[in-house]
Amino acid sequence: MSRRLISVLVSAGLALGTVFGVSQPVSAADSAPDGGGRANAGVKPGARAATASTTATTPAGYTIRGIDVSSHDHNLGPINWPGVATDGYKFAYVKATEGQTYRNPYFAEDYAAAKAAGLLVGAYHFARPDGRDPVTEANFFIDNAQFAKDSQTLVPMVDIEWPYWSGAPTCYGLTTTEMSAWIKSFTDQVKARIGRPVMIYTNTNYWNPCTGNNATFGANPLDIAGYTTTRPPLPAGWTTETVWQYAAGNPSEPGNYSQNVFNGDYPALTRLTGAPAAAAPIALRARINSRYVVAESAGTKPLIANRTSVGLWEQFDLVDAGDGFVALRARANGRYVVVEGTKPLIANRTSVGAWEKFTIINNSDGSISLQANANGRYVVAENAGTQPLVANRTSIGPWEKFDKIATS
Repeated sequence: MSRRLISVLVSAGLALGTVFGVSQPVSAADSAPDGGGRANAGVKPGARAATASTTATTPAGYTIRGIDVSSHDHNLGPINWPGVATDGYKFAYVKATEGQTYRNPYFAEDYAAAKAAGLLVGAYHFARPDGRDPVTEANFFIDNAQFAKDSQTLVPMVDIEWPYWSGAPTCYGLTTTEMSAWIKSFTDQVKARIGRPVMIYTNTNYWNPCTGNNATFGANPLDIAGYTTTRPPLPAGWTTETVWQYAAGNPSEPGNYSQNVFNGDYPALTRLTGAPAAAAPIALRARINSRYVVAESAGTKPLIANRTSVGLWEQFDLVDAGDGFVALRARANGRYVVVEGTKPLIANRTSVGAWEKFTIINNSDGSISLQANANGRYVVAENAGTQPLVANRTSIGPWEKFDKIATS
């Protein structure tokens, strides 16, 4: 009998019942000697996917691929990390810990070998809220995660998903208020330790019912699990994903690892590291006329999409404004773009407030749309780009779509 099956049977024997909301004893947190949890949130509670992820097609619109692994991926021997890199993968997440005491015995070797192969690499933790001590659990994770403020170490990730043992209560026996408080304490402690927000890996069908549709974690990068051909619906609080785990992997098959895609290009991926590279300025090209948005007359006139090439006046810095928002700073004058109610957008502000914040909407066709925080409306290239940009649309159509283009 395999050690994995033994651990599942032991865990099942410790479970108190199958009724939703029944608390697990704290001792169950360490019932799996080999660490029973792995990033597999795209399946229902207590299940393990057995589909072959190596044959899954990379979702359209995504070009940066990665994998995640745990001790289960060593069932057939060591991981060939140079081969992973040769296959075109650019990043990996490796399970480091679970609960308050489990350490993946393969973590250190996988972490080092993946980096040596040239991948960007992060550590992940399988959360056990039934332990009821999020601060201790977060400290245990960071103490063992080998996070470094360098250009190859990705921000850590916390895996918040279904219990993996039969008979466990779906939300670990916590109420929605208790679950939300546990997650907040854990994520706050990680940020206090490393100075960066931890990535949250989850599934909408877990997150929404178990947190009561808590929408306050949108500032944390999201790794959404969904083994579907199109990206699954996002949990409450997020308007876009950072990573999508689109196939589950099968540890009983050689090289069949969980498959991920990054929502962006490689320079954007590097900004998830401990020492993120400075972001290159971007240009916005309107889909409706293929013209670039310009801060006209060095920003003294409203923005308009009428340029056929990119110069200084067509470049903008995408600035993190916190809580999932961004601000656009014109390179021409160093001023921020503002939404002044119904007036056209103009780059004339020296600081970021509510009117200078936008949410980036990633559309399924690879374009983006900008939703103004000031009024919740979408920015439009009015009259097919012949008039200045204004944030007054309630839905996204062709005139509200832009291509985000790195200029260097």
